[in-house]
Amino acid sequence: MALPPEIISLSRYYGSNMEYIIAGGGNTSYKEGDNLWIKASGVSLADIDESGFVCLSRKKLEKISNRVYSKNPAKREEEVKEDLKSAIISDSDKRPSVETSLHNLLNYKYIVHTHPFTVNALLCSVKAEELSGKLFGDEVLFVEYTDPGYILFKKTEKAVNKFVKLHSKEPPVIFLQNHGMIICGENPGDIHTQTDRITGIIKSLFTKKLPALDHLPPGKDTKRIVDRFNKYLDSRGLKSVFNNNDLIRLFVQGDKKFSRTARPFTPDNIVYCKSEYLFSGGKAEKIIRDMESFESSNGYYPRIIALEKAGLLSLGNNEQAAARSMEVFQDMMKISYLSENFGGPKFLTPQQIIFIDNWEIENYRRKF
Repeated sequence: MALPPEIISLSRYYGSNMEYIIAGGGNTSYKEGDNLWIKASGVSLADIDESGFVCLSRKKLEKISNRVYSKNPAKREEEVKEDLKSAIISDSDKRPSVETSLHNLLNYKYIVHTHPFTVNALLCSVKAEELSGKLFGDEVLFVEYTDPGYILFKKTEKAVNKFVKLHSKEPPVIFLQNHGMIICGENPGDIHTQTDRITGIIKSLFTKKLPALDHLPPGKDTKRIVDRFNKYLDSRGLKSVFNNNDLIRLFVQGDKKFSRTARPFTPDNIVYCKSEYLFSGGKAEKIIRDMESFESSNGYYPRIIALEKAGLLSLGNNEQAAARSMEVFQDMMKISYLSENFGGPKFLTPQQIIFIDNWEIENYRRKF
């Protein structure tokens, strides 16, 4: 049975729109009979084709729901990964998305999981659960944050079963706190209609609008500092991307301002930007010293450096990786700023961060 072209078009539509997807985040799936096709881990939705999907047996995936796994988190996730692998029926050497079981849980033909900053402004706020209930009632299932992977699947499974008992239907929309949203439908039209409706309602509540995102070139002094700093990075085989705009300017005025976005909101933030960021300023030599001190304390170089009153630097092993980190961190700034419409930002806890930062699956995604 061939994969229908509609799921490819649907995937590319949301994957190429930065309002919904940043970097390699998000996933999509399609079901027909016992077959489930889902985006492979590390594949970008923006330019996905049939080879970017993995086909699995739904019957074999159901075993994951009933099996008792190790209580050791690392061993448990390895066991789940092997069971996912054994359910693959397509000729593919790619890994299925870690959220495959979650997609299999729901019986809708089409499922699109995205991380729109407009929705995450609510889901990463202190009033996420309260306002989700007031705004959408029983139209949306809200799931409190939990570690991604098997634990998230089991928590969502329990919540979905309870929802079905109460409403005699599966939820067409699921909000995952500090993560994103899942939209379900029997056809692409259902997905578009629900997505537009949900984002439209949340946008209508924004009394604080995003500042301009047009790039502001660095002044002479800042350019001189960045050029000198980049020579240091070159000596270490690292690359950087500089950006400044009205949104960034709000967060780099000082330590207090930067603290509003100085912790990750979602798992993807950690995958692409890690969990600690550097606030620095002054001459290039001072920034270099601050960076080396940061590395000594954290065990890795900062993916993000906020230059006081000057702009934002993102670092990576190559320009593509640096640009990707810049996209993700600017998305974090959007979420932080817009979360003020809903009581302010709610970051991931240190314990939640540690799980993701050490999770083999997320380290695998970092390769792409």
